[in-house]
Amino acid sequence: MKLDGPESPHCVYNEQVALKLAQTLHIPTANGVLVTVGDGPAYASLEIALPGIPLPDLHRGLYSKAANAYPDAAAATFVFDLWIGNTDRHNNIKASLVTPNMPLYLAFDHSHALLNIESSAMKSIQTLRDANSIIITNHPFVGLTDMQLVDKWVGRIASTPPEFIDECCLIGRPFRNVSVRIQTCLANALKFRASQLTKIITMWRNFPIAT
Repeated sequence: MKLDGPESPHCVYNEQVALKLAQTLHIPTANGVLVTVGDGPAYASLEIALPGIPLPDLHRGLYSKAANAYPDAAAATFVFDLWIGNTDRHNNIKASLVTPNMPLYLAFDHSHALLNIESSAMKSIQTLRDANSIIITNHPFVGLTDMQLVDKWVGRIASTPPEFIDECCLIGRPFRNVSVRIQTCLANALKFRASQLTKIITMWRNFPIAT
């Protein structure tokens, strides 16, 4: 269960919005639900726990195997992270590499994206609105993604109807410490960043990103 905290003050809102965006675009992301705790909503991630199929978090030595086994999902995850400014992908992926007849791949944990990229929500939004900011300086799938698939996902996100992004970001009331104004500003920033993804991908291709 996830709550807002000092390191991720907008965690619950971030997780809920990231999930809705991912579901809208069919990005393979772990499902989650909002639950009620003492001080308001919290976010509970529903992880895979199928009998006989252990799925630990994906460690560095398996990034290449996962990208080869799930090329479309890897490209989707990379482009999605670039769009929402998720700098904390690292091992936050569940992928089965031993069940070829039962493909299982899910990305999770988006608490440090969206409104938690910078030290405040508005600074994070400003960064998302900067067409010259790639935000991500490392990613599990750097150098491992099929660029045709990357371009496919860039096109899908870039062509997302604006009202769909609004539906994902706008709750219609303050949500924990996220005001309606901040929700609107985030939606507008994501629309703009979606329109700039082709440019951002081009910059990424020419940027010496660490793996």
